[in-house]
Amino acid sequence: MPRNIAIITARAGSKSILNKNVMPIEGRPVIEYVIEAVQRAKKIDGVYCSTDGELIASVCRKNGCEVIPRPDELGGDHVNHGDVIKHAVEWVDARVPDVGNIVLLIGNTVMISPELFDQALQLLDDEPELDGVMSVWEAADDHPLRAMQIVDGKLATYGGPREVSTERQSYPKAYYYDQGVWAFRKHTVQRREGPNPWWWMGKNVRPIIRPWITGRDINGPYDVPFHEWFVRFPDIVERISKLEP
Repeated sequence: MPRNIAIITARAGSKSILNKNVMPIEGRPVIEYVIEAVQRAKKIDGVYCSTDGELIASVCRKNGCEVIPRPDELGGDHVNHGDVIKHAVEWVDARVPDVGNIVLLIGNTVMISPELFDQALQLLDDEPELDGVMSVWEAADDHPLRAMQIVDGKLATYGGPREVSTERQSYPKAYYYDQGVWAFRKHTVQRREGPNPWWWMGKNVRPIIRPWITGRDINGPYDVPFHEWFVRFPDIVERISKLEP
């Protein structure tokens, strides 16, 4: 029987918040919430963390998460995340028998759940033609048709002139990865066929559409209150997560 393995990626360096993967949220390091959610999932058989930070590694070991030593060339701020993921998948595959699917998570968000992981893996079980599943949210005011760029110090339409209505309901729907879950067949990291920049996901990727607020990672101080709220009020979060997006 193929095994489902969770891999968390968590680097030590960050320009926004140093060691944000282990910063305390309601008294616990962020990555502890990720590990706990994995351990509560019914369909995941093991959890690993790829990191270049000893503080992160020590928290992982304390919580029963095996550490994947990250090579020096894959450390720091400017490494392609996909290369880190590929290394981690290959490291696990070389040591764990019968790996089938990978659940890939980031270490700096508490806005995930065991139910989300099991849902993604169930989709892979039910639809053998799928290569991957990822959680997304639907764009609104941040729709790409509203994007701008700065040219010679002045704002301009991103990508060049075009006519765009102010009525966002008229736009074709657009979606963004919501920092929740990537689940994929282990072989897709070798093919680089996924929707860019998520090339490791494979060609055929099914979305799980979640409400916007349930998908956010910690990239700055303004994100911290959202995560504290998520932990403090799980009953409200559960109700929101069941709303139609």
